[in-house]
Amino acid sequence: MVSKRIGLIIMGCRIKKVYGIVQFRNPALMIKDPDLLKQVLIKDFDHFRNHSNVLGEEDSVLTRNLFISKDKKWHNSRTILSPVFTANKMRIIFSLMASCGDQIVAYFNKEYEKQGNGKPLEIEFKSTTARFTNDVIATTSFGLEIDSFKNPENEFIKTGRAIFDFSILRFILLHKFPTIAKIFNVKLMAPIVYDFFPKVIRDALKNRRENNIKRPDMIQLMMEAKESLEKNPVKDLVLEDDDIISQAFVFFGAGFETVSVAMSFAMYELAIHPEIQKRLQEECIENFKKGDGKITYELLQGMKYLDMVVSESFRKWPPATALDRVCNKKYTLNVDNQEIVIEPEMLINCPVLGIHRDPKYYPNPDKFDPERFNDENK
Repeated sequence: MVSKRIGLIIMGCRIKKVYGIVQFRNPALMIKDPDLLKQVLIKDFDHFRNHSNVLGEEDSVLTRNLFISKDKKWHNSRTILSPVFTANKMRIIFSLMASCGDQIVAYFNKEYEKQGNGKPLEIEFKSTTARFTNDVIATTSFGLEIDSFKNPENEFIKTGRAIFDFSILRFILLHKFPTIAKIFNVKLMAPIVYDFFPKVIRDALKNRRENNIKRPDMIQLMMEAKESLEKNPVKDLVLEDDDIISQAFVFFGAGFETVSVAMSFAMYELAIHPEIQKRLQEECIENFKKGDGKITYELLQGMKYLDMVVSESFRKWPPATALDRVCNKKYTLNVDNQEIVIEPEMLINCPVLGIHRDPKYYPNPDKFDPERFNDENK
């Protein structure tokens, strides 16, 4: 909610490249100029590599992931895990995602046949995409084969919903008053979240090691990274089981709601723009024929119009309406020959929604137009 308000506020502040705001009690800097953002997020990334800790818990097993860990711990984790996310590794996992795609198609066909009147099928898409996203994350990150279309109230999806079922007061207390939160042992999420996900991963790790099971998923790739480090130690680089648990958890936390929302918005835009839907459908049919009825990883990479549609949907409806970074060492930002000193621990905000809806960067920003991302315009 806070990030959404930041994104909307920036839409009305299109004059200044940089300006200050106050988030709760803390001063923060809002940067909305793309060139300055490239400088902060890319060129001088070493000064701004930390995120704010949205969980507010420094010692939890769920906070030992790339998104929340800081400084040297973050750098070491990134060094270990970067090889896990190469294109070749993603190609291995693609088959698991494709199987989940078969499940959602089977669900649509079943619901259409059940309706039995030949009329167009009406489906509440947000809950549908949530089930699909749940199954993809369960199989790729947790090694679990779940069909949420046959069993929509399975334990995995119910626990997943509990991640996002928290009060804003707890969030504020953990985020802005961490000492008080620690004294009273305040947790952001329900106890089931802290119990369920670590147990699932620990059981999976134990089962695979004891039975020599190998499966093309994220757990397997991280297990192999851990084994590689144990055989060939590198100074300061350690990957423990708790790190694997935390990475798997962040895949769910970061992917469940954002991906299902993004898919829902994309489907909405396709529904109200039938000409775009038709062109995309033609590209899909063409590639299905090339793959003898299936979409392969290689074919997917070549579907340019699909990429354009997804990019434009992200542009108009970004799942994360604002991004943040925390300064970790003193930095001087030059804005039109004026120096702005950013002190350590100061929060930097990037108003994603505000930039995406700014006519300076995207003419007629409320129009859904995938051609913004064709080869000529991209």
